[in-house]
Amino acid sequence: MKKLLLPVSIAFFGINQTFAQCTPVDCSATLQAYGGVCDTMMLDGTVNQSYSDFESFVLTPNCFDAGMIDPGQAGVEIKITNIDNFSYSGFPNGVSGQTNQSSYQSGSSNTLGCLAVSGTPTEIGVFNLTMTFLADVQLCGAIPAPINDNEASYVLWMTVKPVATFSGLSSEYCVTDGPVNLSITGTAGGTLSGPGITGTTFNPSTAGPGTHEIKYVVSKQEGAAIAPAADSMIVTVNVYNAGTTFYQDADNDGYGDINSTIQACTPPTGFVNNSLDCDDSDPTIYPGAVEIPDDGIDQDCDGSDAFLSIEELSSELLTIYPNPTNGSLKVDLGNLTMQEIQILDLNGRIVHSVSVQSSSIELDVQNLNNGIYILSVSVEGSLLQKKIIVRK
Repeated sequence: MKKLLLPVSIAFFGINQTFAQCTPVDCSATLQAYGGVCDTMMLDGTVNQSYSDFESFVLTPNCFDAGMIDPGQAGVEIKITNIDNFSYSGFPNGVSGQTNQSSYQSGSSNTLGCLAVSGTPTEIGVFNLTMTFLADVQLCGAIPAPINDNEASYVLWMTVKPVATFSGLSSEYCVTDGPVNLSITGTAGGTLSGPGITGTTFNPSTAGPGTHEIKYVVSKQEGAAIAPAADSMIVTVNVYNAGTTFYQDADNDGYGDINSTIQACTPPTGFVNNSLDCDDSDPTIYPGAVEIPDDGIDQDCDGSDAFLSIEELSSELLTIYPNPTNGSLKVDLGNLTMQEIQILDLNGRIVHSVSVQSSSIELDVQNLNNGIYILSVSVEGSLLQKKIIVRK
């Protein structure tokens, strides 16, 4: 959080863009009568990496009670007429600031400005970027007496993080593997921690079998920083017992074959640590796969093939065409035998009925009036119904 210093002060700034090309915004609706800051937080940066951000401010033409910025002057109406003579302090090495103008004068409407901050920070920590300037004010009233060159300052908080990286650690080890030396590839001076870690060495035997998190944390405060900044990196490591059984995954679906095993410390290429596949030659067959009913194949490895009920099966196989029909209707039920077909109107009255012992039939519905009907088919004790339309 940023802190404002106001000897006789005015608060301004906020938003992002590039150095010396920042485009200020008018946020006066959310500010004090004299103007102020649009946003008070600078973006975080990373040490030795290019940085760019900016802060916008608003100067209004309004008169206001001087007690808003100097309690000792309460009751005196003033307005700010000009700010200039900007200087900067507290920045991390490698970073500088610049306003988009050298001075700002109030006019008949709001005056907008911005401070661009850019560079490549070479110091780590939380920094108070202090911008100091001179403000001219004048009394509001019959005699607008000027009071010039009042020093004011504004503090922006900027955090420059370290680079928390290390190398030398693999994702898998055997519990019998020897110690591994790790290298800090980012900011030095941090601490490695986790099972099996001593200093900068990881020992799989000390860590023991299991899944472990190895963490590097670095925190530093350099130069003009007022507080340290920290960052961290975590690498997950699996340590296996010597003689662990792994299962071949020939179809690369993530599930192994219980009949094809190997004893090893870490899984060789093409092997996994489970034996849940029921067909390791087909990548579409594994636990949780979509089951296709009545195809004789157990796709989801639950021990059986799914099957459709007679009603579900007949619903999938039943074909009626053309629909709408102008007088002739073909009914086909694949390899299932129909016993009876009825056509009902929407009031449930049977308007056509025929007994049949075949899987397909062509119906003559010339005698039916135009409209919507229900075709009801009896098959192996189940009743299947579908809507048909007669349109002649």
